[in-house]
Amino acid sequence: MKKSILLTCVLGLSFGLTSIAQAESEAFKAPQDLSKIKPQQLCVHYAEQDETEKKRFFERLDTLSLLSHKDYDLIPQGKVEVGSSMCGMYMGKGKPLAEDGIQIRPLVFKVVHIYDDLYVVTQSGMVMEVHERIEGEMPPTLNQQTPKVAPPPISPH
Repeated sequence: MKKSILLTCVLGLSFGLTSIAQAESEAFKAPQDLSKIKPQQLCVHYAEQDETEKKRFFERLDTLSLLSHKDYDLIPQGKVEVGSSMCGMYMGKGKPLAEDGIQIRPLVFKVVHIYDDLYVVTQSGMVMEVHERIEGEMPPTLNQQTPKVAPPPISPH
């Protein structure tokens, strides 16, 4: 079930393991009218385009409000940080080497995206954690185990 779940829903749009894997095997050519394709395709394929196409893609995604305020500075630098959008992550870093996700609530997905240098954790289309990828260390876990006895939600002091 986990693999069949599309990774993350952003404004009703979903990213999936299969769509990214298919995209790697084919060169992406956008039609003249960008409104005819899914916005997530623009995010995923942005990094592999020439400057003219990047400008068209960026303008379309900006019009749709799929970018966070941090993305404007980070995308040209190829960086991602907490508070970036998932679309901005794809635009700045390109396609990840691998990604895996779980559904934690209805319509809420948590995904780890693995890049050469980073593990990026997204939830509901936003970057929640960024970890340096160090050889020999495990990636962040998707399923946090809750303790049998949880501490009180408010400090007694």
